[in-house]
Amino acid sequence: MNLSLNSNLFYCLPLTIYSLLLTQTYLASTVTIIIREINVKKDRKFQRRFISKLYTASDLFKEHGWKRFVGEIIPWLLYRRYIFYSQPIDDPVLLYSCQIPFRLEQVKEKDFPHLIKLRPGFYDLSLIRKRIKEGHICFLGWSGQKPIHIRWIFVRSFYLPYLHRTIILYPGEIYIDEAFTLADYRRKGVYSYSGYLMRYALKELGYYRLICMFASWNLSPQSQAERMGLEKLGEGGYWNILGYKKYFWKGMIKDNGDGKISVRTEE
Repeated sequence: MNLSLNSNLFYCLPLTIYSLLLTQTYLASTVTIIIREINVKKDRKFQRRFISKLYTASDLFKEHGWKRFVGEIIPWLLYRRYIFYSQPIDDPVLLYSCQIPFRLEQVKEKDFPHLIKLRPGFYDLSLIRKRIKEGHICFLGWSGQKPIHIRWIFVRSFYLPYLHRTIILYPGEIYIDEAFTLADYRRKGVYSYSGYLMRYALKELGYYRLICMFASWNLSPQSQAERMGLEKLGEGGYWNILGYKKYFWKGMIKDNGDGKISVRTEE
């Protein structure tokens, strides 16, 4: 009995120490961000970035639990790998049902306060207006009279802050990002049904190909993308070691060497 206990401790202790070290690294990084972005850079943009990181961490912790948060998500911060997918918008896709009443509408100026309320810290009026002025598209999902879902569509070359690269988009291409659903309405088919409705709206606007990417640890949307027929184009990201970034790209993802990346959809 004592032998079994000692054996379990032998295997569990290194994993526990490893998790604690990763957690300590993450907390130290967060403290550094606080000092740099609040005490040094008090601009609203940096304050919003810090608040959004707190909300993201809290949301991930609640959604996936502490074991996955510590065991998968925090280690991913050191090796940030993203998987890229693409598909023609008019490809036939499965029609997913939604378990709740749901409609999707393109955002108008009167909806801006709803976006800010749904994701406090992520958006403010200046950011939303800037994106809309640049031609990007935002959809707001409703259940009855309650806004519950946001989905941004980027239609021109766009800077990806988490990858520190600008993705080049060609006429007719879109990049899908920042899809968010309120926690109480997740796992009810909202994300899938929203994607189905979005395709028809974008096709009417003249777009023909969508591109998206997911963090490597986030397997659920990857599985869904593959069920809907999206093609995996490759992957990319970087090693993040004490602030030093070592980038890597595989498949049809090309680094142009000037802080920009392009996603080839054909060999």
